[in-house]
Amino acid sequence: MRRIIVMGDGTWCGRETGTQSNIYHLARFFDIRIDNLNLEDEYTRTTPTIAARYRHGVGLKSTFLDYLFNGVTAQDLAAECISAYKFIVHHYKDGDEVMLFGLSRGAYTVRCVAGMINNCGIIRKPATDTRTDLLCDEVYRLYRSRYHVNAPHSEQSVNFRERHSWPLIGDEAKDEPPRRPPVRFMGLFDTVGSLGIPTFTGGVGLDWPEFYDQNVSSVVEEVYHLVSLHDRFWVFQPCLASRKDNSKSNIHEEWIPGVHYDLGRQRFRFLRIGAGWLESWLGRWSYASKVIEPNQVLADSALLKMLKRVQQVTPDGSVMTEAAMDDALGQLQRGMTASKRAVGDGDVYGKVAHYAPFGERLGGLLLALFKSAPAIWTLLFALRDRLIPHADADVSRFNVPGIDGRTLADLAGVDDQRYPSKTLESWQLRRN
Repeated sequence: MRRIIVMGDGTWCGRETGTQSNIYHLARFFDIRIDNLNLEDEYTRTTPTIAARYRHGVGLKSTFLDYLFNGVTAQDLAAECISAYKFIVHHYKDGDEVMLFGLSRGAYTVRCVAGMINNCGIIRKPATDTRTDLLCDEVYRLYRSRYHVNAPHSEQSVNFRERHSWPLIGDEAKDEPPRRPPVRFMGLFDTVGSLGIPTFTGGVGLDWPEFYDQNVSSVVEEVYHLVSLHDRFWVFQPCLASRKDNSKSNIHEEWIPGVHYDLGRQRFRFLRIGAGWLESWLGRWSYASKVIEPNQVLADSALLKMLKRVQQVTPDGSVMTEAAMDDALGQLQRGMTASKRAVGDGDVYGKVAHYAPFGERLGGLLLALFKSAPAIWTLLFALRDRLIPHADADVSRFNVPGIDGRTLADLAGVDDQRYPSKTLESWQLRRN
């Protein structure tokens, strides 16, 4: 049995921005070499027992305006879904286990990949690369199709899987024992895209295509989802996980402190050092564009939780040896309690213009030109507290002493001034 691991990083995470996200660190912990830079920004590890792939996030390798807009709209999402699915096709054999990890839009991507598997199964690799490419492209189109004939349980979809794919749970004959789901585990950091991922359509504006199905299907055995409690960026609304019957069977979702970029350890700057010459040149001036710094304590806490779950799911040590796991967990715990802790900038959404190129000067210029904030700016940077829909949700008790008698709130500097979201207070009031 081989474990096939696919990892999707978050928006604007990669070599151009110098961001080492929690997915990046997870890939390093899984012994994927990311120091051999390549133009595809794809890094793999293959052994007889492991086939693992890490890919930098969406919104990179583009012009400055495309970089900003694609990061918000993720126009290159389809290509990444197909590429990730194709990696699984190249390595999967019947009985193997797939593990999917994602942050932000990368989490959205791996959930789409799970949807592609639910719809079409994991196709057997065709005889030629050309046929593989064509069939993987078709799988994505079938997954996105709104026609009933292309739905996962339609007669046509069942016939497609019988002809082209490895045996899939749910397709068993009456006298055949139930199969195990091909996706053993899906680990997610703050999936965004509950409205779908928007694309820009000329003459229309932002168009919001949704998941074919926002539910997690039976092809995924277990889901662990860490959700940001304090984020207020309305475009990044969370896409929560549930089964088709609205149950949470084998789905553990936990709301934890911090904004979206804290959970992901996403260090962001509008101007990229590794981009075109003008952007790189301007980016070397600190006053041209400030860096949004994530809260490293909260990032360590999130990654610690994910690693502990990986340890439970893979007790044989095939993904990380016992010694490597112990070392990684100890490293994260020491970082959370170190005397010099980097607690980041907190929630900067209310003053994000200060971090844009030339900061407050740009904001003043826009106001002078438009007499008010431009409509596209108002749309993309609108703020809204998140809603915790379930009264019995698992919400982190970060104000309760735990680590060395100190609270995570104290260690990470979580207070109303740095994190103004009222999501937790509203949820607590609703339950009383």
